[in-house]
Amino acid sequence: MVHGPCGIINPNAPCMKDGECSKQFPKAFREETEENVNGYPVYKRRCIEPVRVGKHYIDKRWIVPYNPWLSKKYTAHINVEVCASVKSVKYLYKYVYKGHDAASITLKNDDSVNHDEILNFLDGRYVSAPEAMWRLSEFSMSDKSHTVIRLAVHLPEQQAIFLKEGQENEAVERSSIKDTTLTAWFKLNLIDEEAHEYYYADIPQYYVFDKPSTKWQKRQRGGQQVIGRMPVVSVQDSERFYLRMLLLRKTGVISFNNLKTIDGTLCETFQEACKVKCLGF
Repeated sequence: MVHGPCGIINPNAPCMKDGECSKQFPKAFREETEENVNGYPVYKRRCIEPVRVGKHYIDKRWIVPYNPWLSKKYTAHINVEVCASVKSVKYLYKYVYKGHDAASITLKNDDSVNHDEILNFLDGRYVSAPEAMWRLSEFSMSDKSHTVIRLAVHLPEQQAIFLKEGQENEAVERSSIKDTTLTAWFKLNLIDEEAHEYYYADIPQYYVFDKPSTKWQKRQRGGQQVIGRMPVVSVQDSERFYLRMLLLRKTGVISFNNLKTIDGTLCETFQEACKVKCLGF
């Protein structure tokens, strides 16, 4: 599979944007493949004598990554690359749960002079014969193997509050007496020494968060297919970012102050605590 060629050889190629190839061809020569933990690897491309393809001479720099087995199986050109980023999971998830098929229906009137194409269309649901058969047979449309428990990551007195308009005061009072999954974890560590063995992100595998009482209760069974998920925090939200980093490294934490206490010394900020613990520095 050969890309282009483009660039100086063919500046009018479809992939050219602002004078450069949007696919970053030609690639650089490399003696070894370099892996990437958060994206595409840089593949090995040896410097060999160019081969004539059509009107141009090309070398390894113009070869598109592919899988010989898939190309042979489907008798087609298939671009295949390893992607190590966790974003790839999110990309696939959207395809599975994007909803039903849709068809655009345009209403036209030949006698109309001022026909508005924007207003005269309907995005309608389209059900094909295979999908209709599947649904009539009441087969499952999707399945999930694990339960994901969303864990709170917030600074002291900065937990999220959900409220209805006109009930602001009641919502604030309610939040002052109810724990989040994080503050409830602190209290769990005060009374249950066994909980000291687990990190915050792992606690849902061994304990269940009871929403009415806002307490963690020990699981009796079924923790093997449970995953705790802490939200991603931008480094620009620095204190919360470093708080999250500490939660990934410390067990048995009983308070926010205890979380930023390193070797018996209470640090002023979570960032300072991470620096003392040599996390991210």
